[in-house]
Parts: sequence; structure tokens; C-alpha cells
Amino acid sequence: MIGARKNLQKIDRSASSQMAAGFSLMEVIISVALFSVIILSATGIFKLVIDGQRSAIATQNVQESLKYFLEVINKEMRMAQKNEAVCPGIPDDEIFIVSETGSSDTLIFKNYYNQCVTYSLVSDGDSQRFQVSRNSETGFISPAKIWIDDLDFVLNASTSTQALLTVNLRAHALNERQFQSEMTLQTSVASRYYK
Repeated sequence: MIGARKNLQKIDRSASSQMAAGFSLMEVIISVALFSVIILSATGIFKLVIDGQRSAIATQNVQESLKYFLEVINKEMRMAQKNEAVCPGIPDDEIFIVSETGSSDTLIFKNYYNQCVTYSLVSDGDSQRFQVSRNSETGFISPAKIWIDDLDFVLNASTSTQALLTVNLRAHALNERQFQSEMTLQTSVASRYYK
């Protein structure tokens, strides 16, 4: 009997140790549910960070493109001179001519190198871009991934020595709708020509 009791105690101990070694079904279900919630939360936060980064990059691209355009046009417009029978379509003794073409304006003037310069907005495939023409050479000064919505030139020629030109433009990046990053800019430039 004593031997049988010892054997039963050994069997009970081994059975209880086997029960304690594993997880119950309820514990496994709860741990999988918690793990799923944590992973889904982390994925949602990661997606928000990626979307924020894409939006910031789109904004930066639009800013850089418009900054480049404004630097080019400001430098050339400051050095504009009165036309002296060089550029057809510009009256003599005028510096700037603004003409409305469709939904945007076109600016025409004579630059420092006696070239006839035209700035306008032109459709180019899937985008609308800034185009510059100097005599017979034509090119774009905005990238194809930026859509220029509007370009307006407002000429204030009330002073006899300097014409003041205000440039208004609106643009956005050609990305998915949520990352388009629309921007509106305005700047005024006066020609340095005093003769």
C-alpha cells in the first residue's frame, strides 16, 4: 500500500506538472488579440507618418519650383529695358506689355541682352507649365510634375520712370489628391531701367 501511494503521488505530480507547462486556449486567444491590436495600431501610425512625409515632400517640390521660377523672372524683369523698335508688338518707350490669353496672362518685354522675352502658361501633355521664349528659343522653366493653375501679371505703369509689375500665381503638385499641396504666391517687381 505504501508503494502504491508513492506511485499515485508520482502520477499526480507528473500530471499536474504537465498541466502547468502549457497555455490554455483562453490565454492563447487573448494574447493573439492583444498582439493584433498592437500591430494594427503601429501600422496605422506608420501610415500617418508616411502620408505626412509625402505631403511635406509635395509642398517642398511646389515651393522649390515656384521659387526657381520667381528667381528667373525677377532677375530678367528687373533688367528689362524700354523697347526701341527691337520687339514687335511692344510700343516704343514701353517696358512691359501684358496680354490676356485664355485663362492666364502673357508678359512680353525686351531684356538686357536686347532679346524679346515672353512669359506665358502653356499646356504640355498632362501638365500646365511656365514657358519662356527669348527670340526664337523656347523652353519650360517649371517641371512637368507641377501644375500651374493660374498666372496673372498686373502692370502698374502710372509712374513715368519705372513700371511696377505684380505676378500672381497658383500651383499644385501632380500627385494623388491628398498630396497635391496647392500654393498661391504674389510678388511685385520694378524694372531698374531709368532712361
